[in-house]
Amino acid sequence: MFIKPTLISTAILAAASMQVQAAESSSGFFADSKLDLGLRTYYFNRDKIGEPDSKALSQALRLDFTSGYLNDIVGFDASIFSAQKLSGEKGHGGTGLLRDDGSSQRGYAKIGQAFVKVKLGESGKLKAGRMVLGTPLFNDSDSRSTPSSTQAVMAEGNFGKANIYAIYSDRASAKTSESFNKYQDTNGKDYEVKVIGGGYSFDNGLSVSAAYGEAEDVLQQSYVNVNYPYIFSNKIKVKFDAHFYSGKADGNASGHVASTYDSDLVNLAAQVSYDNSKISASYQGVNGDEYVEGWGGSDDTGLSTWNSVQRLDFDRADEQSWQLRFDHNFKKVKGLTFMTRYTHGDNITKAGQADGSEWERNVELKYAFQDVDGLSVRWRNSTVRSSETVDTNENRLLLNYKIAFK
Repeated sequence: MFIKPTLISTAILAAASMQVQAAESSSGFFADSKLDLGLRTYYFNRDKIGEPDSKALSQALRLDFTSGYLNDIVGFDASIFSAQKLSGEKGHGGTGLLRDDGSSQRGYAKIGQAFVKVKLGESGKLKAGRMVLGTPLFNDSDSRSTPSSTQAVMAEGNFGKANIYAIYSDRASAKTSESFNKYQDTNGKDYEVKVIGGGYSFDNGLSVSAAYGEAEDVLQQSYVNVNYPYIFSNKIKVKFDAHFYSGKADGNASGHVASTYDSDLVNLAAQVSYDNSKISASYQGVNGDEYVEGWGGSDDTGLSTWNSVQRLDFDRADEQSWQLRFDHNFKKVKGLTFMTRYTHGDNITKAGQADGSEWERNVELKYAFQDVDGLSVRWRNSTVRSSETVDTNENRLLLNYKIAFK
């Protein structure tokens, strides 16, 4: 079912010859191509109580080329990611904005995406190479200067209201990494990750999705999501959302989880929208060990739950957490949005004692400029108090500007 890893590099090398053919063809390879430039200025300041602060200022660039299809069959997409240091003192690393070797912070640059894409009939597509993934059990985070990315082969198809996909990956690149590193267990043995998933949307708005992934002799994971929106009127809407994760050590478990690892996580949420405001409440419970969502190595997969917030995931061993959230879209200031939430977790098991607790409060303001298309500014604030990690007060300020070239 999954394509051999040697095809990944072969597919990328084939892209050059495809572009030559495209220039000689009357197809839409170039006619339907586009170029997007994303600029992100990012200030990060995490005030750690009793420890050195993490502080940095970076200027990031993301250049995305998206091609059309040669003879309506084959195309090629690529992205350049880079982040340059504007400020970042020695001893104040750990921000995730810049490369940090413990003694200094510095910028980086890499080809974050480079993949061949092939149409499979009217409803299918195959991609092979380096890409930014966005599936529940394989997703790349874009919470810092530039995203993480994954080297993979991905096949996907849409069939009416159903979709299905399969992913094979042999290596990944963390946000600030300049290379793609193989997945390796503690014995230095390489391993691969395979994920299959899909979903279905019903006529009444109900949608269901599921996924299963496996890294042989390391980890197995399963995921299910059920989402149901209900419209009472033009102003009042309700949404129910449920996520379920299950993770278990596989075989010898010689990777980044213990051989006894076993954990389930459930997240339930309800949201009421009235006019331009939303109120949400969510519950999350862990049964077993602290939940491990990633596949090891440089993989940066995270949880898709409501209680996975700015800093904490509230996924520790046996942790039970609740969240209350408020969102508002200002009518009188078009483009201005506000969000605040409070999440509290307790019953955390540590050394046989279920007495750990933690909480996080978040406040966010975002403004999308109305006179300058693609320009926005966002302020993110968090306060964390926890018996399990260092207490912090954190501020992030992001200025994003996206320019689309045709």
